[in-house]
Amino acid sequence: MKKKRSLVGLIFLIFTLLLSACSSESASNTKNQEKSNEPAKEVKEKIGGTVTVAFNSEPGNLNPVIWATTSDTNVTHMIFDSLVIPDKELKMVGSLAENWDVSEDGKSYTFHLKKGVKWHDGEPFTAKDVEFTFTSLADGKYDAGAYWRVDPIVGAAEYKAGKADKITGIEVIDDNTIKFTTKEPFAPFISGLFIGIVPEHILKDVSPGEWEKHQSNRAPIGTGPFKFVKWETGQYIELEANKDYFGGAPKLDKIIVRFGDANTMLASVLSKDVDITPVPVAETPSVSSLDYAGLVTQTSLSVYYVGFNSKNAQFKDVRVRQALAHAIDKKAIVSTILGKYGQVADDIFPSKHWSHNPDLPIYQYDTAKAEALLEEAGYKKNSKGIYAKDGKELSFTMEVPTGTKEREKSAVLLKEMWEKVGVKMEIRSLDFPTLVTKLLPKTKDGKQRAVTKDDYDAYILGFGVEADPDEYRSYFGTAYMPPNGYNFVSYSDPKVDELLEQQTKEIDLDKRQKLIWEVGKKLAEDEIWIPLYEQVSPFVVNNRVSGFDPDFRGATFNAEDWAIKE
Repeated sequence: MKKKRSLVGLIFLIFTLLLSACSSESASNTKNQEKSNEPAKEVKEKIGGTVTVAFNSEPGNLNPVIWATTSDTNVTHMIFDSLVIPDKELKMVGSLAENWDVSEDGKSYTFHLKKGVKWHDGEPFTAKDVEFTFTSLADGKYDAGAYWRVDPIVGAAEYKAGKADKITGIEVIDDNTIKFTTKEPFAPFISGLFIGIVPEHILKDVSPGEWEKHQSNRAPIGTGPFKFVKWETGQYIELEANKDYFGGAPKLDKIIVRFGDANTMLASVLSKDVDITPVPVAETPSVSSLDYAGLVTQTSLSVYYVGFNSKNAQFKDVRVRQALAHAIDKKAIVSTILGKYGQVADDIFPSKHWSHNPDLPIYQYDTAKAEALLEEAGYKKNSKGIYAKDGKELSFTMEVPTGTKEREKSAVLLKEMWEKVGVKMEIRSLDFPTLVTKLLPKTKDGKQRAVTKDDYDAYILGFGVEADPDEYRSYFGTAYMPPNGYNFVSYSDPKVDELLEQQTKEIDLDKRQKLIWEVGKKLAEDEIWIPLYEQVSPFVVNNRVSGFDPDFRGATFNAEDWAIKE
């Protein structure tokens, strides 16, 4: 049976045929090739103009310290600055910090801030803003996921518990100097400072527990290269250049960030209303034939995975999770959906990162092994061919956020593979902000709360390392279950907790790597996350745009360098 072309594919086909009829030079004019051995040509750029970039999900809020998701950081990276940022080699370099000194005992960090930096409303940026931001993360009423970044600082725990009126380990020396002191040497401390600094003069009279409701989330004031202009809900966010940016004025006048489903955004590329947008892998052949646009791939240190709610009785048994892993034909998923844009993942730590352990338990596709594990766990097939235990079928719902076609298609294949071995799975499609409300649930009065067995069963998402593998501590440490962190699968293992704490204290990278590898091995044994694949993400970019260079830090990380070609 022939497969039907998607609507977008047909549109592209018709449009490109028309283009071919108008010009016989289209093939030679294609810019931004994915791979090219030709030397780069000098590109002439003009100052000014507007670029429109589109993403598949709308941000939840624009405060960088509140449960930041990729949808949020696509915008906030352009509005806010942090003390430090990772370069392409994962080395932390200064942003708002000019430089810093570390004491001989490895416990004190003195940051010298760049002078003359101003907030978008003209107020001066000072060390007090830095103190305010990190002190707020330890406020007893703050419950938005970033406390782990300040937990190593002397006095943070006491301040969080209400036993002190300030964090003694944060000291403002003068307007341009701030000192942090940790309880003991803490290897990932500097990378943990990679988070947007928020303005004290805007938020000082608001409890951190109320920040999520504050109007600044919809009209943020930052120090970054672009200023917020307006947010039309469900449509777009408009930003304008910060001409006084301390890093140099952006080349563009404006950036419009649109959001919508992939088909709509791709159609907008045809009408040239959108300059940059992610491309579903299935549509890349059509896009690559356009003469006015080309493909650019975003490399990322990320893994797509299935996560399980361990509060669910079915998933408390590791044999069930291992069985589900053995029932997945990852090679088929990659070859069918991703092709050259993906590779099988057997580790939740990205394969190109030093945290990846090359010697892990591998769950090869083996339906017989899957069924044997389920039977070992006490399940037997009923008359319908479904595994059941104590009269209850092994059945669950997987939450699948819409917007990423490859993820949606993967869920369909997973359903087929699991049902093949006798496990029922239903797909619930929902937008990303709605999924967040399930993984990070709230009480009726809007406060973050712990996850329960009724919030969700399973989900499919991607996770990437932004700076340091210590980020995984917030996802797997027992102490970091919501509302204290991102451990929404409610995973708890004393050995993993111990290893995650040990690696923070190990300054020697080789020794620290071995500890991280042990964490990876234990998590692979337990399979609370089943890694599926790693993917590079293709974007279509109009040839009139220069400088778009997405990487693991984000698609908009270098937006100040984007320009319109002359």
